[in-house]
Amino acid sequence: MNDSYKKEFIKDNLITLIAHAIISLKGFVVMPLIIKFVGIKIYGSTILIQSMIAFIFGISSIGVGIKMKRYLPSAKGKEEKRNIFYKQFYFRLIIMLIIINLWYFFFDIINSAIFKNEIQYSFGIIPVFLITYFLYSQGGDYFRYTSGISKMSIMGITFPVIYIVVLFFLAIKNSITINSIITAQSVSALLVVIPAFIIILKEIGIKWVIFYRNIISEIKIGFPLVLNFIMDFILVGIDRYVIAIFLSVAAVGNYNVGYQLGSFIILLPKAMGTVLPQLMSKAVDANKGYQAIIMANNSIKFFLILAIPFVFGSIILGIPIMDLLANEKVASKAVLVLPIVALGTLFYGLFMILSDVLFVHLKTKQIFRANLIASIFNLIANVILLYYFRSIIVAAITTFISYLIAFLYIRRTVDRLWKIDYQSSVIFKSIAASFVMSILLFFVYTAYDPMSSVWILLGEVLFSITVYFLMLFVLKTFSDSEINTIKQFFRFA
Repeated sequence: MNDSYKKEFIKDNLITLIAHAIISLKGFVVMPLIIKFVGIKIYGSTILIQSMIAFIFGISSIGVGIKMKRYLPSAKGKEEKRNIFYKQFYFRLIIMLIIINLWYFFFDIINSAIFKNEIQYSFGIIPVFLITYFLYSQGGDYFRYTSGISKMSIMGITFPVIYIVVLFFLAIKNSITINSIITAQSVSALLVVIPAFIIILKEIGIKWVIFYRNIISEIKIGFPLVLNFIMDFILVGIDRYVIAIFLSVAAVGNYNVGYQLGSFIILLPKAMGTVLPQLMSKAVDANKGYQAIIMANNSIKFFLILAIPFVFGSIILGIPIMDLLANEKVASKAVLVLPIVALGTLFYGLFMILSDVLFVHLKTKQIFRANLIASIFNLIANVILLYYFRSIIVAAITTFISYLIAFLYIRRTVDRLWKIDYQSSVIFKSIAASFVMSILLFFVYTAYDPMSSVWILLGEVLFSITVYFLMLFVLKTFSDSEINTIKQFFRFA
């Protein structure tokens, strides 16, 4: 990778990684706040409501916006950027308003059919959040695809920080409810949106464009991604609803504690996905496809080096961490969920990186097929197995198998386009280093009770990280050029 691509790749990935880490930490602050103040049932109810909102928002684009994401990074001049951005903006706003009107008609049906009237919340909180989050998402997308990564990251960091502050205030006032939780997110999004759109209006102004021209052709290209989102929702979120049907809302909360911790490592491919597609697009558009392949290979290696020890560490430190964030009862019920989901997330992270490769080639149908196969399996397996075996461990196992299926399918598809290096030597060395780390961590774990002190638990985590990376250097996992890249990475930090 040449110096210009390397510098942009390192800088943008570092910024987005820090932002995504802070965003991900939001969940680990909100989780104990809700569980400890109002209980696991309200936490589980909130997860179901938020998943439903995410689903509604995800399908609202009908595929429009994919051309903005693909061509805005290479757009030159204010006029071209303005036409690309506002065409999808107006269309998606109108569709969102239509969905909100439909929501008023179907609220009672949804509440009865999906939640069995066990969850109490006001119908007005959903439309308000959809509009504020739509504007928040549009602002973030504009900055993301115009190389305003720092601005996008500031938005991503500010939103959860404001939300956590508001939630703390609600906790102090003993006013945490489903309504107040969703409203707090709407207020937080709005406070971030206002300055973001002031910047956007200064950069490109505002302009009415004929948004319906050629919109059908864009829907044809982008709609497979909407179908892919639906399959993705089934793949990563439908298990909560099946658990709610066959078990309880409280069981949803127990499962989600283990799932959220086990899937924490997914922040890496998510952060990469914020930067990688547009950088690879620029390289491909400049007839430098080999640079794009190097970016993909480096992303896979970086992810594997961090994801593999995470799986090992979750086996030993899972219970004390869950006990700290929730309580001992929740930790005992989700003890196996965490490592199983962590192993599955390793494969799902690889799936996400490879999906970025297909996106650059606009191979959206192939992404959809991978998600379709894995999602159908996940849905059918959850329904059948949870019907007979009423345990949240079943949902964790089906999640792992589904993620593995998605990866294996998309790997075969990507290999036909690019020769991706899956770093077999890195995998073996990382497993060896993780095994040594786990043995030493086990002895330390048995010598000190991590549940007795947060500082002991933190010390064990830092000890694990130190041992692991020392072993990587002993095993000569990094080449000289990669060591220089790591040094550059920390210089940017």
